[in-house]
Amino acid sequence: MFHILHQYLIQHKSLSLPGLGTLELQNIPAISNFSDHMIEPPMQKIIFDDMHDAPDKDLFQYVAARLEVEEWEAIKRVNDFSYELKNQLKQEGEMVWDKVGVLRAELGSNITLEAKTITYDFMEPVPAIRIIRTNANHTILRGDTEVSENFIRRDAAYPEDEAVTSPKQRWWIWACVLGGIAFLLLFLHLYKTGFTINSLHNTQKVTVKDAPATYEQEK
Repeated sequence: MFHILHQYLIQHKSLSLPGLGTLELQNIPAISNFSDHMIEPPMQKIIFDDMHDAPDKDLFQYVAARLEVEEWEAIKRVNDFSYELKNQLKQEGEMVWDKVGVLRAELGSNITLEAKTITYDFMEPVPAIRIIRTNANHTILRGDTEVSENFIRRDAAYPEDEAVTSPKQRWWIWACVLGGIAFLLLFLHLYKTGFTINSLHNTQKVTVKDAPATYEQEK
C-alpha cells in the first residue's frame, strides 16, 4: 500500500489519509550555484498538514484500479492502512516511509513529517559558466529618463595606452587654443612695434588743448 499511495502522491500532488492528514508536494525551483559553476535541478519536497484528513474520491478509484478490486473494498483498505499506521506511530513513536520521510507522533497526538527531498534521475546538475559580455548595455532609469548604461568598467573596456576623455575633461584643449590665439596676437603686435618693453604699453603722446572760455569778465 505504501508504494501505491506514493505513486498517487507523485501523480496527483496531494494525498489525504483519513485520521492522519494530508501530504502535499511542494516544488523547489532550480538553483544557480555560481561558486561551483553548476545549476542544481528542480526538486520536490513533501509538506504535511494534520488538520485536513478527508480523502478525495479519486484516491479510492485509483487504489481500486491498481489492486483490481471494487471501490468499496479500496475504501476499506485505505481506512485500515491509516488506522494501522496511526497505531504504529503511537506505539513506536515514528515510522519511516520510503521516499517520503519520517512520520513522528508528538505529544498531544500531533503527527509531524520530516520530509525527504524528492529528486529524479533524469534531472541532473548541469554546468553553467557565467559569461561577462564586454559590450553589454542595459536600459536603466536615471531620474525620469531611461538611458542606456554600460555596465563594464572603463579600464576593462579600453586599454591603458588609449586616451579616453569625457567632454568635461576637454576644457584644457579650449584653454590651449585661446592661449595660442592670444600669443599670436601678441607676437604680431610686437612685430609691428618692435620687440621692446615700451611697445607693450601705449607710447602715443596726448596734446593738451586749452578749453575755450565759457564767460567774459566785465571791464
